[in-house]
Amino acid sequence: MAKGWLFRSYNNVDKDPECDRFRTLYQKEHIKESDLAVMAGCSLSTVKNMFGGKTRQPRHSTFAKMASAMGYTYELTRELAPNYDVEIRKAKAEHKIHQQMLDAKRERQERRKKKGNGAKRG
Repeated sequence: MAKGWLFRSYNNVDKDPECDRFRTLYQKEHIKESDLAVMAGCSLSTVKNMFGGKTRQPRHSTFAKMASAMGYTYELTRELAPNYDVEIRKAKAEHKIHQQMLDAKRERQERRKKKGNGAKRG
């Protein structure tokens, strides 16, 4: 339900799928992680953590530097033109559901807080 609004670009909760894409490109290059780090201007731990799965959402600049170091450009390309009338309505509906979920969660927390504070006083 509410996940739709939160993850409209991709549904991968674990990590950004670009990490796997970059790891695949890196493996094809047959270079050392340390060499890639030097060429990209990143720390070795940044490269290791991204490829090892520890870093879940690297910065755009990290992807851009690593792509450049391997001879790629990291850019946006349009696959299809969205139907904004449809997509905006859909996103607004998903956002409304998400807000309702947050409001309900906030109300539950407030009720628990009041209930807990009342029990401590009496």
